[in-house]
Amino acid sequence: MLGLPSTTEVGRRIPKEAFYGRLKVSAALRQSFTDDIECFTVANSIKTSTTGIPDGERVHEVLVVEVALKARRVPEEVLALVARANPHKLLFACTFNDEVRLAVMLKRIAVGEWQSVDDTSLTLKVTSMDGVWDSIASQVVYGDAGSETSTVDERFAMDAKLKALRDELARVEARGRKERQVARKNALFDKAKELKRQIAVIEEGR
Repeated sequence: MLGLPSTTEVGRRIPKEAFYGRLKVSAALRQSFTDDIECFTVANSIKTSTTGIPDGERVHEVLVVEVALKARRVPEEVLALVARANPHKLLFACTFNDEVRLAVMLKRIAVGEWQSVDDTSLTLKVTSMDGVWDSIASQVVYGDAGSETSTVDERFAMDAKLKALRDELARVEARGRKERQVARKNALFDKAKELKRQIAVIEEGR
């Protein structure tokens, strides 16, 4: 699967009950396991002993988990639950018919686009297992093999901060347009200017 080395292949099916049977889940989430997912299969285990790639400081193993779906919809809440309950880094390969949609857990579940199963492959950064995870997650989230200066978690956190600043800027500018009191209008203008400065600093550092 995904063009990964044959030495990483596992092919071990895991009953859905193994997840929701021992975890505290809501009735709706338990229903999603039943209604949305056909089965889970550990397709690949990417680690030093199966690839020869040096161990990492943060990451020691990446499991590729195939999630066979019953419909063309990815149950993100289920994936998040499974990822949080597992000590390893997980790459979800959500399959439906001949399509696949990859997903990884960072601060939240991040899901890529639908692709043909036959045309989907991953490039592994062989510097270390840390690099492997960063390259895999970056390919899912950003469509590239990773940054030389930031981990994928740092990039993801920076994007979240950037979005929060832009949202706040939009609110401040909207309030500034409506404000009639001069002192308050000037204060909002100054706040908007500072937000723009922070946004520019982050964008320059990306």
